[in-house]
Order: sequence, then structure tokens, then C-alpha cells
Amino acid sequence: SLYFLVWRESDKSLTLLAKDYDTIAVYAAGIMSRGAAMTFLCHDERQNVQFFQYAPGEAAARGGNKLVCRADYHLGSQTLAFQQHYCRSSLLVHSATPASTAAALKQQDPYHGRTDDDQRLGVHFGTTDGVICSFVPLSEPVYWRLAALQSVLANALENDCALSPRAWRLYRRAPRRGGCRSNDRKKGVVDGDLILRYADLPLTDQEDLASAIGSTVDLILDNLLELECGSLML
Repeated sequence: SLYFLVWRESDKSLTLLAKDYDTIAVYAAGIMSRGAAMTFLCHDERQNVQFFQYAPGEAAARGGNKLVCRADYHLGSQTLAFQQHYCRSSLLVHSATPASTAAALKQQDPYHGRTDDDQRLGVHFGTTDGVICSFVPLSEPVYWRLAALQSVLANALENDCALSPRAWRLYRRAPRRGGCRSNDRKKGVVDGDLILRYADLPLTDQEDLASAIGSTVDLILDNLLELECGSLML
């Protein structure tokens, strides 16, 4: 599976800090970050993606020797490489002069560019069936808002053949390991294909769904806009 090593310049050596102890055939690995928080991505032969962090202070880390799994997601496609990209805000993406816009924002707010949301690295990748996807880190309030939206959308929208999008995205284990028990799944990933369907709904439906999760239409659409802009890699 994954190994996390650090290069020590003093004695010119690599030191193993932590690893994942499960046996996984890794097809692709990558790194994304938000502020000082760094997350390792692992894509396996069962078309899953797992998200690990180095957290030596937690009990699940076994004294710091084990990478802690924070989330998992069934991608449903195979990929062979992750590429990093800088997550830009909607103010810069939709500006005709991004450089001058960034300078003006820094003049208005001295802390612009220093917050965690201004220092995000996402990953993008292509799959063997011709799809381009991306993973973008979110702040905790935005994640819980979009996760709640995902939950109500999964019940409110009509799905093809009455199939469940939430069941499709559950982590899949190999049959030889006895299948996947419910307590093995970390989830923790919002399905962008599902939540972006919110923007195409009639206004009355948007208001009803926003009220159901204790939010507003404007706030949700703003979060979706930032999510789309953060996923752009060109």
C-alpha cells in the first residue's frame, strides 16, 4: 500500500514515518492539501480511492507508525496517475485580469492568500473510460453543508433504474477478504456529480431542499460555484 518517508538532509537518508498496513494493489497515488493539512490519495484495483493522513497523536495511528484513513470513495473507473493543481477562487477564475484582481484583494485584506481556503491543492486525473475527474479539499462547514445536501438530493431526485447513487459510491473490498462491513467504510467524500444537479432544479425545489438542511439557496450556489472553480485545472 502506501509508505510515507521523509528525507533527512543531515545524514542523506530516507526515514519511514508511517505506512498503511493493509494489502492494497496501488494503481495511482497522489497528494492534496488545504493549509497545513496534507492528505495522501490511494487508488486501487477495485476502483476505490482512499484518503490517508499522517496523525501520530491519534490512537488509530499505532504510535505514529500507521497512516490513518480519513475517507474512502468508490470511483467506479480506473486511473493510473494523479496530478496536482492549485485551487483558485471564483473571484480569480472569472476575472479578466487575475493578477490585478489578486493584487487588489491583497490591498483590501492583508490576510488574503494566507487562509487555508486560499492555500489548497487538489488533484485531477483521467480514467480509462475517457472521463476527467478531480478531488478538491473543502473546509469543514462547507463539507457538512454539501454532505447534507447530498443526502436529501439522493432521496429527492429520480435516479436511473431506481439505483442508489450513495450505494454506488460505497467503498468496495475484495471478496477474498469477506466483503466490506459497514463499519469499515469511512465515507467522507461528497459526490460532485450528484450535488451539482441542484443548480439545474427549479427555484421552488431549490428553496425546499435548502430549507430542509437549514441553509439558503444563495449560500449553497456560492459553495457549488467555489467547488467548480476549485476543480478547474487549466
